[in-house]
Amino acid sequence: MATSPARRRPRLPSPDISAAEILDSLPPAMLDEILSRLPIRDAARTSVLSRAWRRRWESVPYPVLNWPRGTPSAPIDAVLAHRTCPISEFRHPYVPETEFHLSDLWLLRLASVGVQSLYLKFKWLKAGGNFRIPHFHMLHSHIFSCHELAVLDLEACDFPDPPSSFAGFPNLTTISFCNVRFPRGLSGLEALISSSSSLRRLRLENLRMPNKYGQWVIHAPNLQSLLISSVFDYGWQVDDLPSLEEAEIKLRNYSNDQEIVNLISRLDQARILQLDMPCALDNLLEGLPRSFVNLKSLSLHIPYCCLSSFLSIFCLVRKAPNLEVLDIELGFHFEEDDEVDINVLNGQRADDLFSSLTSVHMKNVTWDSYEMTFIQFILSEARQLEVLSIHESRGHLTSDEKTFVAAEVARYRRASPAANVVISRMP
Repeated sequence: MATSPARRRPRLPSPDISAAEILDSLPPAMLDEILSRLPIRDAARTSVLSRAWRRRWESVPYPVLNWPRGTPSAPIDAVLAHRTCPISEFRHPYVPETEFHLSDLWLLRLASVGVQSLYLKFKWLKAGGNFRIPHFHMLHSHIFSCHELAVLDLEACDFPDPPSSFAGFPNLTTISFCNVRFPRGLSGLEALISSSSSLRRLRLENLRMPNKYGQWVIHAPNLQSLLISSVFDYGWQVDDLPSLEEAEIKLRNYSNDQEIVNLISRLDQARILQLDMPCALDNLLEGLPRSFVNLKSLSLHIPYCCLSSFLSIFCLVRKAPNLEVLDIELGFHFEEDDEVDINVLNGQRADDLFSSLTSVHMKNVTWDSYEMTFIQFILSEARQLEVLSIHESRGHLTSDEKTFVAAEVARYRRASPAANVVISRMP
């Protein structure tokens, strides 16, 4: 039997050849690929391998710099000081109070490399667990030198007024401000929004304004997504939003009903609308002037469960003939002096009311007469209804009472033969 030829062992490199020399023998493109797969801090450490490697990492593209919580400032400073390639995204989710001032230099260096997406979250230090007034860091005006910005996401800082020479961020598509203060007034925010002609998404959560502020308007004709969440009334005004697709509004306080009507009316192009209604005992949306012909999905949080709250719902639903999905979360329930009869809601009837409605979800239901009458009305009017999902409040009724109301709902007339009523308990 013939013997197979012996396999050759791979030749090992001479022990006189260093690891750096072995790496240097590789094609430059392969070296760049190796470096690009390393975390940026490890890539920077390769500068100690040899003279040839001292600055190699600086020219390797690292489009995203994501610094985890607890990252010391020294490596961030070192990386930004030596980067020559563009940085598309810089993300620091936890800038501690002791390093707030360092962000000024970061912004200067990020502007020089054309940063496109900037995420900075400033966090205050707790003084032994005791409450103290937080220190807001004033963002440096270097932010206005980041001309390539497409995404600006900030949390817990002061925002400066734009300089007179500021012409806007032409590529900015997203603004997300959470707990951001505008100590010099709202004109800076108004100018920032209106000068960003490409703006598509705007999120304003828990902003902080001076006690006295003038009138201001959100002007963003290309805006597609809007979120406003605030416990304070800052005179929210919005121009027409012809490109709007979705909006979420959470307001706890307001000056008068007309302000709420004006604000919601400007959202008439939205396909998806979420509203946390302010605390009120009257019909806030009475006199809503515009139709919401594009609206397909409506989510409402009603803080007070009373007759006027349900009348507000009808004011909006009547203006949305193509509405398909209606979600309602009910809040505090008032004790009722009188029973509410179905005839109270019959005055809301219209030919196209609920004509496209296929799905209704109600949460925190206690089976009071307001809710029962509303459920009865929905079932009797929604001809395309497929499911009515009812999540009842925990511990509100006895077992016998639940059996009774379930039987009562089962007897309600249904305009849609396909309508399925599902009753479950809130988690």
